Amino acid sequence: RQSVSRRIIAAAIGAAALLPAQGQKPGLPVISGFINARYSWDSNDDDTHGFDIRRLRLAASGELSSRIDYKVQAEYETTVKIIDAYLRWKIHPAFNLQLGEFKLPYSQENLYGPTSWLTIENPTAVSRLNGYQDLSGIKANGRDVGFIFYGDLLPAADGHPYLSYKAGLFNGNGINTKDDNNRKDFAGLLYVRPVRQLALTAGHYQGSYGARGAEHVRIRTSAGAEWKDSRLTLRSEYLHGNTAGQKSDGAYALAAYKVSRVVQPLVSYDYFRADTSTDEHQSNYQIGVNVTPLKNLRIQAAYTYEDYHLADDIHLVEAQIFVQF
Repeated sequence: RQSVSRRIIAAAIGAAALLPAQGQKPGLPVISGFINARYSWDSNDDDTHGFDIRRLRLAASGELSSRIDYKVQAEYETTVKIIDAYLRWKIHPAFNLQLGEFKLPYSQENLYGPTSWLTIENPTAVSRLNGYQDLSGIKANGRDVGFIFYGDLLPAADGHPYLSYKAGLFNGNGINTKDDNNRKDFAGLLYVRPVRQLALTAGHYQGSYGARGAEHVRIRTSAGAEWKDSRLTLRSEYLHGNTAGQKSDGAYALAAYKVSRVVQPLVSYDYFRADTSTDEHQSNYQIGVNVTPLKNLRIQAAYTYEDYHLADDIHLVEAQIFVQF
């Protein structure tokens, strides 16, 4: 009885810690967002080059207590859709909980957003194996509905963690969509940081898609590395996929250097094979520049040569601007 009473008291104390202190009110939501306008020219399609509003996002975030926060984000492309809607419980630096709709943690590149991408477009392998224009048919901005546990382990003397993790279960059908089978998908990403500037990553996704009784496997594995200091960023990742028995793979590598506080030139390379049993593949070579004249203003310009092994090559010129608020 004494043991049960102690557990009840401990649970009550833990629950109380999640609530605002007496007289304390949760803060009002913070409203933020961005507008992303673009110009593009494609040598293979003379009918579609020109200007467009690529993205318009609006978000509300805030705290319910010192340990619980939330975020809701909507995006307009051709229609309005909710892309983020989650609650986070910050239990301990080594163990936290996030549940709702948010980005899948099995590729290091996927956890970056448009306002922090170094390249204008995602690497092809990330897009085709990570729920953007996925080979499974799922188009979900790299997101899904579920929960993860995450945290930092083994703090170094300078404060950075030697080990970080994110892992959880998801429906596997993308954003704003219920599960259509009784299987849940696993996604996880592990970071190893020998020094503050260097991160080595390994990720895995084990799941399925399709209605109950007609499921197909959807398996993804990644391995990557990133070096990032005040001026230089080097990042690379390899991804492998199994989509209904079809094996795919791809990789990317990029290098960006801040020649000043405002200007950051970059070069990148990526390739993708939708089916490793064939000779068909795509390689992209890009040179570009990111310019940040103001804190909330970002301009990107890039030229990409898309080399298709069994199709006509494409020259792509793009420029875009982000205005954040």
